[in-house]
Parts: sequence; structure tokens; C-alpha cells
Amino acid sequence: IYVNSIYFGDGYYGIREACEGYLGKEPSEMTLAEATMMAGIPNAPSVYAPTANKKLCKERQKKVISSMVQYGYITQEEADKIDQSFIDNIK
Repeated sequence: IYVNSIYFGDGYYGIREACEGYLGKEPSEMTLAEATMMAGIPNAPSVYAPTANKKLCKERQKKVISSMVQYGYITQEEADKIDQSFIDNIK
């Protein structure tokens, strides 16, 4: 319920609106790279939204990825394969 109502920046409330707005897709279609970016935004949407600051968005995404490795949700090998370049294309 939480991710369906929180603010993701740029006027987007909830994961569905944010996915459609930033990525042009449904949440179920997100890649791991996209999901880790989206997970980092709610902490400070005005700072971490990809439209606000791409560099900080990528740094926050790296923190999310690092935490996922630390807690065993993904391996370091999987983390190393996550490509952040899609963030540069978000307008």
C-alpha cells in the first residue's frame, strides 16, 4: 500500500504513476536497474528524481543496490551488471 501512495517527484504519486511518467511502462515491466532507481527516489524526491539531478539519482541508486547486496537480495555479480545509462535518457 505504501508504494502505491507515496510521492516520487514531478507530481507522481504511487509507483504506477511514477513508472508511467519516468519510464513509460507498467511497474511489472521494470528491469532491476529501473526498480533500484525507483526505490531510491522516495527518500527525497526533490533531490533524487531523475529529472531533478541525474548524478544524485545515480548515486542514490548505487546506495540502494549496495544495500540489496548487503542484505542478500542480489549478488555482487548481479549488482555489477546494473547499467545506469537509461537514467540519462529520462526527460
